[in-house]
Amino acid sequence: MNSPHSSAAAVRINARLSGQDALHFRELQHLSGRSSSDLLRDALREYHATHVRAQRDPLALLAGYIGAGDGPEDLSSRYKAYLDEALDNKVSHDSDR
Repeated sequence: MNSPHSSAAAVRINARLSGQDALHFRELQHLSGRSSSDLLRDALREYHATHVRAQRDPLALLAGYIGAGDGPEDLSSRYKAYLDEALDNKVSHDSDR
């Protein structure tokens, strides 16, 4: 059997969709005006990008988190000052107990 990485030869796919899957596929076809092959090709590329590429590159997993949090705009440049302040507050609260 050949390695999945060994060749870029064409692959023919014969798929049968039913129920909701068939309805979703037809809806996507209608809305996009794309052929069945184009839709499947795009879906495969999207799946590959989110599942396979992310496994190969752990930093790709973090890409969705970057910039997703709240905090001061200068956090990246002043993180030590913010950490010192947070630790000082913790120490003063712990000593009050």
